[in-house]
Formats: sequence, C-alpha cells, structure tokens
Amino acid sequence: MRAIVRSLLGAVWLALAVGLLGTAGAAARSPSGDQAKADLWTALGTQWSDSARSTREYYVAAILGSAHPGAAAAAAASLLKNQKDIGDVFAKYYGTDTGDKITSILSNQVAIAADLVPAAGAGDRAKLADATGRWQQSHAELAKVLSAANPEHFPYEQTRQLLDRNLTLLTAAVTSFAGGDYAQSFAGNEAYYQDVQNMVGYFGNGIVAQFPDQFK
Repeated sequence: MRAIVRSLLGAVWLALAVGLLGTAGAAARSPSGDQAKADLWTALGTQWSDSARSTREYYVAAILGSAHPGAAAAAAASLLKNQKDIGDVFAKYYGTDTGDKITSILSNQVAIAADLVPAAGAGDRAKLADATGRWQQSHAELAKVLSAANPEHFPYEQTRQLLDRNLTLLTAAVTSFAGGDYAQSFAGNEAYYQDVQNMVGYFGNGIVAQFPDQFK
C-alpha cells in the first residue's frame, strides 16, 4: 500500500466510503436453496463483507487525522471484532483451536495495517515494504492453517495466492485514494469487494465439499 491519503475531503469522503460498502454489504448468497448452505454463506458473507467495509472506513479515516479524532480507532476496533467473527465461523466446522488461530492471524493483519498506514502516508518506502512483507507472511501462515484443516479444498499454494490477490486489489484502491484519484479508488475498492465475495465462495464451497453430510 502506498500513501494513505492526505486529503481534506474529510467527512464527505468517509460518508461516501460507508455508503459504498454499506449497501453492498449484504451476505454473499449460497448457490443452493438448502438452509444449511444458506446459513454458511450468510455467516461467511456477512462477516467478510463487514470486514471489507470496516477496512475502507479505516484507511479513509486514517487520512483525516486530527480533523476527525477517533474515527480510525473506531474503524480498527470494528475490524478486530470482524476478525473474531470470521474465526468463529471456521471454528464451527474445524474446532476452536483452528478458529482461534485464524482470528489471531487476521487480527495481526489489523495491527500491521496500523503500521502500514502512517508509513504510506509519510512516503516511507522502507517501512511500507516492511509492513507489506509482514502482511504477506501472515497470508502464508493463514494459508498453512487453512490447508491443514482442509488440504483437498484449501490447498496451500492456491489459498495463499487467493489471499495475496485480495491484498493486491486492496493496495490498488488505497494507492489511488492516496494519490487523489478518488474515482479510481472507488472502482478499485469495488474490485476488492467483489474479490472478497469470491473468497466467500471459495471457502464456503470448500467447507461444503469437506462436510457433505452437514449440507444434505
């Protein structure tokens, strides 16, 4: 992620950011009308959509700085809750230990974002590269946990690439915002959000395939 935003468009942009993902934040839908599948898709879709929305709110609020004290902190707190909720969805199928590991890794990414944002805003390439590298390493750790839980449907390399692609899309949206290309940022954030829905499908389909008896 490059420069996280120095603009004074303030609350207007924050409100627009909330609106963009707020209306799109409905859960991804199950490809089947089966209730168990629908419940899984709703759980995954809701939590990851909420996380995507809070991510947008965070990096927009982070630029506002002293003009809106507490905005970024509130978004970060929401993000941390999202990560716990996502871990809880996986815990339902893979147990508390796996769910807790997923929550821990995702929560660490929120902490990394808190380092990455000021580095990007200051144009500190060394610190930015360090934060990005740590985020990618966390993806490797997450892919390892997921592939251990479901090696057939969450193979390590494929899962890691999926997670890294999502980060790349998010980075593009943030970079555009940082450079003042707000139209491109919104378009990029939509691409990021749609990719989040692809992730919901990937993990949802993998869970259903691994536990078919629970989804008859």
